[in-house]
Order: sequence, then C-alpha cells, then structure tokens
Amino acid sequence: MNKLFTIVILSVLAAMLAACGQAATPAPQATAGKPAAAATTASAAAVLDQKWNATLAEAKKEGKVTLYGIWTPAIRDALTKGFKDKYGIELEFSPFTRGTDMLAKVDAERRAGMYLADGFCAGNPTLVVTMKPTGFLAPIKPMLMLPEVLSAQAWQGGNVPFGDKDGIAVSLIAVVQKNIAYSTDLVKEGEIKTVKDLLKPQYKGKIVSHDPSVAGASNSLITNLGTNVWGEAQTVDFLTKLVKEQGAVITRDYRANIESLAKEKYAIDIAPDTAMLAEFINLGAPVKAAMIEDDSLVATASGGVAVPPKVPHPNATAVFLNWLLGKEAQSIFAKTTGNPVRRLDASTEGINPMFIPSPGKKYFRDDLEESMAAKSRWMELAKKTIDAASK
Repeated sequence: MNKLFTIVILSVLAAMLAACGQAATPAPQATAGKPAAAATTASAAAVLDQKWNATLAEAKKEGKVTLYGIWTPAIRDALTKGFKDKYGIELEFSPFTRGTDMLAKVDAERRAGMYLADGFCAGNPTLVVTMKPTGFLAPIKPMLMLPEVLSAQAWQGGNVPFGDKDGIAVSLIAVVQKNIAYSTDLVKEGEIKTVKDLLKPQYKGKIVSHDPSVAGASNSLITNLGTNVWGEAQTVDFLTKLVKEQGAVITRDYRANIESLAKEKYAIDIAPDTAMLAEFINLGAPVKAAMIEDDSLVATASGGVAVPPKVPHPNATAVFLNWLLGKEAQSIFAKTTGNPVRRLDASTEGINPMFIPSPGKKYFRDDLEESMAAKSRWMELAKKTIDAASK
C-alpha cells in the first residue's frame, strides 16, 4: 500500500515537472525576437540605401541644382566646391541683393508658367512671411532621407530646425543678431551701449539703416524692441526720432550699407546683415559690431532654405538638401558665414564668439512662425512711422 502510494506521488510529480517544462519553452522565443528586430532594422537600412543610391544616380544624370538666394559670394563658392567635390554635381546660384527682388523674379516666372529654381536661400522673414503665403514653397521633409540629417541628436531642440509648422523653411543659423555696426575710424569702442544711444546729437546725419518696413534684420530688430523689450510706444517714438531728428538714411541694400562704414560715408549701420558683417570683419575692414545690452535676439539671419512645389532637378535637389543639412556642409556653412549653426556637431572654426549665444542669458527666437505675425504688423507700423517722420 505504501509502495503504491509512493508510485502515485512520483507519477504526479513527474507530470507537474513536465507541465512546467512545457510552460517554460516559450522563454527562448524572447531572445529569438532580437534577431528578428535586427533583421527588420537591417532590411530598412537596405531599403534606405537602395533609395539613396537610386536618387544619387539620377541626381548625377540631372547634373546640377539651381538656387536663387541672397547668400554671399563666399558662401556660394564654398558650397559649390564642396558639393561638386562630394558628388560631382554643379550648384548654379542666381544671386539677389534683396529677398523682394528674388520674389519678383519668381512671381514673373510663375506667371509665365516657368519653374526654373530648385531652391531658395534667404532669411525666414522672406521665406515664411513673404513667399509661403503665395504658394511658391513646398514642404522640405519629404526630400530628407539620410539618418545623419533626421537624427534628433544632431540638432538644437532635438529636431530638424524648421521655422514653420508645415516644414516649409529650414533655419540653418542660430546667431545673436548684432543690431549695430560702426566705423572704427568714426566711433570709439564702447561709445554705443544701447540702441537708444543712436539718438545722441553727435550721430546726426551719420546713420544708415536697413528698411524696417520690409522683411529683414531691421524689421527683426524693431519687432523685438516693440514686442519683447520696450513696447510699442517707445519703439515708435525711437523710430520717429531716428528719421526726423537724426536724419537716418533708410535703404534696402545690406552690402552698400556695410561698405559705407568701411568707406567712412556713414558712422553707424543699424541692423546689418550678420553674414556680411562677419565677412567684412574677417577681411579686416574698419568696422565692428557694438556690444550692447539690447542684443537679445537669436536669429537665422539669411540662413534659411526652402524649395518650390515643382523643381527642375528633383533628385539633385534632394541630394543637395541632405548634404546641406549634414555635418560636412553645415561646418562649411558655419565657417563661411562666420555664424553658429543649429547642427550640434558642426565645426565652430572661424566663428566670432560675439555671435554665439551666451549661456544663461535670455534670448528671443526670431526664426519661428509664431514670430512672423508680429513682424508683418511691424512692417506696416514702421512704414507708417517712417513716412510720417519723413514729411
């Protein structure tokens, strides 16, 4: 009896152990899932490589990318050489002095049913405020494919730096906007400490300024002063006195303005183009940026890029954009503009520290779409103020 009981117990235990063994068999499947995931990743990478190689092959057949923009000769030459050396594809730039001139040409081409440009290179005010509402631009993201470009770790803020919610314009630069440049032969260093110092009697008749009633650096300055720093009343009063009492000359030619300092025609340039200012400083021209407390704006300057809805060289354009937003091209762009870029791994060689945001200081971002409504409002207000002060 006892022997029979023992046999029964042993049989039950054996059955239980067998059941446990069967329940445990799925465990190896968890480890089997990792190779499956790795295979999926490898497959996706293979598909991406195939897509990129096919795009590159077609891009080389197209042979060139045509760009309209206001980038300086130094930027154009450096990017043209870099892209040609990398892929054997030409960059053909059609340069413009102002974004409005570029828009006028594109508008005329569209009316004639022509799509001649593959991309536009200008500041976000031109791209987002002026060109986007016309339907002249299309989202860039569908053209981006390289992991180096799409990596969250590559960019300030963890994303490709689009300046608008629709992904139309990419903001390449993140530079502290220097609101005032001066001739070192006519103005002493440290003499100008705030924007309001420009109203001092000794500067009467010696000031040139970019027009704040159009998209650009001056409009960015006035918008920042009116929206974030002083308020509307003080800003309108300042602009009125600048024109009426100081006789400031308002122009729309960045290069002529900065050249006028080097030639001592004027002593002060309000709202210079950052890239041009850096270019003149690097060339040893007798000009400097005033170090003032009002420099609280981080801008993209002219460092924005966008594409039209129809491009003549679609594959070459896609290759160019993926290259432009990569480490190599962004390092070239930073060096030739003299401005810090938003790509975190790009070189800072040749960048003047004055253009790099200081840790701990509060800055207002100038490149986002939500800033654009204020810019449009201040364009109208600036025009009205300047017209009234000029009478």
